[in-house]
Amino acid sequence: MASSYDVFFEGPHDESRQLVERTLTDHGFTLSLSPDGSTRAVRGTLVSTLALRAFAGRTQLLTLDVQWFVDDHARLVARVVHASSTAVLGGPVGVVRAQRAVGGLVRSLEEVAAARRAAAPGAEARGAEAPRTATPREG
Repeated sequence: MASSYDVFFEGPHDESRQLVERTLTDHGFTLSLSPDGSTRAVRGTLVSTLALRAFAGRTQLLTLDVQWFVDDHARLVARVVHASSTAVLGGPVGVVRAQRAVGGLVRSLEEVAAARRAAAPGAEARGAEAPRTATPREG
């Protein structure tokens, strides 16, 4: 089953996209552009996942797709999609580790989005009314 998280970014879209991509690489992911315009982020290898299974750690294969679009409020939305099909190759522990890795990445993206929102013009006026940045989606 796939899970996805929407993270909303204020400010210039190109800069926000670069921040998302930098955050992904900081978490050990290698990035490539997909034909549909989304970004594919891969960490680890299939060989290490199959050989080491639960002990693969950061070398466990983890693949994410980041889909980009603009919402009704002109914010850039980064939808992080994780299909758990490769996580099961690491066994039950591998599934849990993959979920934790994705959760940590999404928290980092939320922090980046919150910093962008705080730096955006009019941030003081919005105060606590700012929307939650990441929205989990079941797919």
